[in-house]
Amino acid sequence: MVFLHRTGAFAVILSCTGFFSVHAASHSPPAEPGSEWQTRRLMTPTPSQLDAESRGRVFIYDSLGIGQVEAAMDQNFDRIENMMFTRVHHPPTTEGGSEEVEDDGCD
Repeated sequence: MVFLHRTGAFAVILSCTGFFSVHAASHSPPAEPGSEWQTRRLMTPTPSQLDAESRGRVFIYDSLGIGQVEAAMDQNFDRIENMMFTRVHHPPTTEGGSEEVEDDGCD
C-alpha cells in the first residue's frame, strides 16, 4: 500500500512538472532570422543531407546573417554549389544606418 501511495505522489509531481514545462515553452519568443536548425544544417550537415547534396540537391537558406553566410562560404567551400541564400541580413552601419536585408528578387 505504501508503494502505491509513493507511486501516486510521484505521478502527481511528474504531471505538474510536465504542465509547467509545456506552459513555459508556449511563452518562448519567436525564432530569430536564421534560426538554429538552418545554421546546424549549413555548418554541420547530417550524412543524409550530404548524400542529398552529392546527388545535386540545393538547399535554400532564408534570412541568415551575413556573418553566417561568409563563414559557410569559407568553411564549406566544397558545398557552395548546393547552397542558395535569400534575404541575407546585414547589420546596421557604423554611421547609424538600420539593418538591411538583401533584396534578391526571389518572391
